[in-house]
Amino acid sequence: MDRFSQGTTEQTVCAIVADLVQDWGLELERPIGPHSMLVADLDFASVDIIQLCVALEQSYERKLAFQELLMRDGSYVGDLSLAQFAAHVSSKLQSPAR
Repeated sequence: MDRFSQGTTEQTVCAIVADLVQDWGLELERPIGPHSMLVADLDFASVDIIQLCVALEQSYERKLAFQELLMRDGSYVGDLSLAQFAAHVSSKLQSPAR
């Protein structure tokens, strides 16, 4: 596992997101944390969400079935908090690796 996956899942997700957006010049009202919303707060586009998914899978060295999180009833979810991403990752880490 890499440098991001040292702490809790929430800490890892927040650290990876902070790393992804560090050069974006965002003027955030509050620091990146579990309640930060990917689209509303951090201006993520779909390609950025894909980069986050890839970074998390690399960090934990396993597939994390993000389609289950990102799709509901055949449509993409509009926005997610970092806590929601972390909860998904935690649930997948508790199940056997595929």
